[in-house]
Amino acid sequence: MRYGMACTLRARNQRGRMSTKIFLILMFSFVTWWLAAAAERNTAGSIEDEISRGRYLVERVAMCVQCHTPRTQTGELLETRYLQGGPVPVSAPPNFRIDWAYKAPAIAGLPGYTVQEGIKLLMEGVTPDGRTPKPPMPKFRLTRSDAEAVVTYLKSLKSLS
Repeated sequence: MRYGMACTLRARNQRGRMSTKIFLILMFSFVTWWLAAAAERNTAGSIEDEISRGRYLVERVAMCVQCHTPRTQTGELLETRYLQGGPVPVSAPPNFRIDWAYKAPAIAGLPGYTVQEGIKLLMEGVTPDGRTPKPPMPKFRLTRSDAEAVVTYLKSLKSLS
């Protein structure tokens, strides 16, 4: 009788281990599925957040609109040509020999730049062909997340080209 009870207990114990393994596998699968679904649901919101943050950085922090948006005769920004490039509204300092940019390029849509090239420009201050932009363009040293937000926003805009 003892031998029979021992076999029964051993069989129950093995079934218990097996059901614990199955339970853990099922739980792991469910959690993985749930996290993937949650990430997929949040993608649209996070892209909208990134664009919003990029717009804030472009308009309020880096002040890109001041040079990259043309102006009226009275000096007001032409909203219909937002970030489409135009004459730089600031003159070069008179007492210094500086290779000054007199026209700011269009940056809406970031024409001529890939996402990675735009990020590199904003993080390292280097254009795709290895140049540094002429003053008055600042040599930005943005963090990767700020540079990604700015590039995402600029790429979301329509360019004229």
